[in-house]
Amino acid sequence: MSEFEKLRIITKYEFLKHLRRRRLYAVIGIVIAVALSILVGLPAFSVDYPDDITAMAGMLSISATLASIGAVFFAGDAIAGEFEGKTGYILFLRPVRRTTLVIGKYLACYAAVALIILLGYGIVCVSLLGIYGQIPIEVGTSFVLCLLFAGSVLSLTFFFSSISKGTMGATVMTLAFIMLISGTIDGVLMIADQPSWFLLSRAGDAIIVVYPGFKAIMMAGMGIGMPAGAIEYDIGLCAAAMATYLVICFFLSIFFMRRREML
Repeated sequence: MSEFEKLRIITKYEFLKHLRRRRLYAVIGIVIAVALSILVGLPAFSVDYPDDITAMAGMLSISATLASIGAVFFAGDAIAGEFEGKTGYILFLRPVRRTTLVIGKYLACYAAVALIILLGYGIVCVSLLGIYGQIPIEVGTSFVLCLLFAGSVLSLTFFFSSISKGTMGATVMTLAFIMLISGTIDGVLMIADQPSWFLLSRAGDAIIVVYPGFKAIMMAGMGIGMPAGAIEYDIGLCAAAMATYLVICFFLSIFFMRRREML
């Protein structure tokens, strides 16, 4: 059997495993709940939908962005789980290269997350068509950036999973890196009026900032007392940063996986 055939089998098995897990449907439920809270919540409080369609698109796209963060919960046990649960004693004895195993697991995780993101943006498109009768082109740009961000989050989680003793450690380290470490440094650099596009937290914000109307809302809410360049985003640089995280962390996860021993 060729490595490609082994990769196909691993990817298929891992993807089906994700479909049977409650975490998949929990993230889907969160995405739908956030979207409904906006669609139903605004009229419920007698608040009109924004006149600017891109502002509304940005608000609705937040739900899909949550799916990309949910990638952490799909990949936390991808590698560390084999060592923590001792299933590696059985799996690693099979004639499958560890590189093939990592790639298959990654593709399966990405497919599951992409499915949720597709659902999220499907809700965005249907909602905008129903309310405004059109879909702005920025939705497509945001969708591509969201898929890229999800891939970078997955790669980062795979990296921590390859060096962590347990699945919980990999999950916590990834969330801490994105929300605490990267987020804190981003805040400091914003105050100092320094670029921070290379941070994953700032790069992820580009998913929403591509909408001019939503960016205007952010400027109104954050602009007071902030440097002029604090809320400026270079979408190209942010995309390059996400791609860099995706590639480097992915290859690091393969590197450490191939050298890790069962204890």
